[in-house]
Amino acid sequence: MKNLLNIPKELGKYRLIVTSPPYYGHRHYGMDPSEIGQEQTDDIFIEKLANIFAICRELLKEDGSLWIVIGDSRQRYRKLLIPHRLALKLTQRRYTIREDIVWFKKNNVSSSPTANFSQAYELVLFLSKNEKSFSNMNSIRTRGNEAREGRNKTPPQHMIQYEPSNQDKDKIKKIKQIIHNAQSDTPFNELPTTVDIARAYGYDPEKFCPTCYHKFKRHATRKRIGDHRHYPIFAVCNPTGKNPGNVWEISTKAHRGNEHIAIDKSNIFNIPKQFFNEYPFHSTVLTVSGPL
Repeated sequence: MKNLLNIPKELGKYRLIVTSPPYYGHRHYGMDPSEIGQEQTDDIFIEKLANIFAICRELLKEDGSLWIVIGDSRQRYRKLLIPHRLALKLTQRRYTIREDIVWFKKNNVSSSPTANFSQAYELVLFLSKNEKSFSNMNSIRTRGNEAREGRNKTPPQHMIQYEPSNQDKDKIKKIKQIIHNAQSDTPFNELPTTVDIARAYGYDPEKFCPTCYHKFKRHATRKRIGDHRHYPIFAVCNPTGKNPGNVWEISTKAHRGNEHIAIDKSNIFNIPKQFFNEYPFHSTVLTVSGPL
């Protein structure tokens, strides 16, 4: 990889680099004495990875980002916190930590030590070259929890409203004034109804949100409890979906027989690729397992 730094056209070429290096002290992938993951100490391992990813930073465009899938390691009963220490080390190499995402492996395999919890997750570090990076959140948005889990039934298409129509700004101003001036003991019959609020904001109160499948009259708040004046009176979901959470539940693929195969992470790698899918870029998936 160091050789790429000597090729001018490679510098600042990549908008996305995705990789999952060998984990510290887990597996041998060959007989090379400089194999990553087999260092004498965890400090040396982290420093080596930081040097590699410092090279990656030079290969990224100014709005590029680096995604690292990495698991932790133990020394007997002590967790080494490898992902966290690596993330902090990379901030010293001028990266910005955008997110630490938990990859929850629902079908995780129990670990052999009887005194430790089974390691059911790994971390996905999302780091950007600069403070901001290109992203396309719309490409990975999801439906609301109630809709996704089937708690709210899918409404007929003609009963879904995607955007407001004919907002009444004067009525909105009046509604806000009444609600903000109301006291905790103000009777509900003196407050605007949720139907009135939804209509003022341009939504049919009996139609459904395309993200959570709630009727729009359920998106309205009539009364403030405590010091919650900053809460919106009417809040609708993004019609293209909600931002995905930073816990990803993705099962691993089972090994066959006694073959020694690293866990297939293609489903994990596909998510950051989708995150960038509306930008013409050269993305590359790096698997670092040998001498550089």
